[in-house]
Amino acid sequence: MRRLVLPALLVLLLPLVAAAQASTPDDTTHFVRISPAIGVHYGTPLRLSVAAGGLFDFNGGRNDGVIAMGEMGQSGGQFSLGYFRSLRFGQGYDVRAAVLRTADDPWKASESTTYLGVEGHLMFLVGVGGRVGWFRRLTTVSGPKAYDNVGMFGVSIGF
Repeated sequence: MRRLVLPALLVLLLPLVAAAQASTPDDTTHFVRISPAIGVHYGTPLRLSVAAGGLFDFNGGRNDGVIAMGEMGQSGGQFSLGYFRSLRFGQGYDVRAAVLRTADDPWKASESTTYLGVEGHLMFLVGVGGRVGWFRRLTTVSGPKAYDNVGMFGVSIGF
């Protein structure tokens, strides 16, 4: 009789085990969602600039994650990495760490200088908004325009 009880119990419990396995999500099917990010900015110190990069959403909600951007402007370039949060109708914000390299004649910054800092973007509607930031000089500069700190302010349009 014992030989029949154990196999019968296993047969009865097998559907419960299968249902439990089917109801839990499989971590191997969870992919990172990548969306393009583009923008046009105007302000200090790069003047007019164009940015391109990607939004990496790790939790599948497509509303927050990691943002990586490269930007080229009239007076330099920038690379930034940070966190973004998007809401409806193109509203949202992001906070990023950034490396800024100036070229000839930047606004309120030293020429041919590397800066490290943080910046924040706030999009009000359909990607239109503004950005602010603060950068500290990494390279040595001498001359009349030797800025140690640079404040960034500008308007932006992006998706």
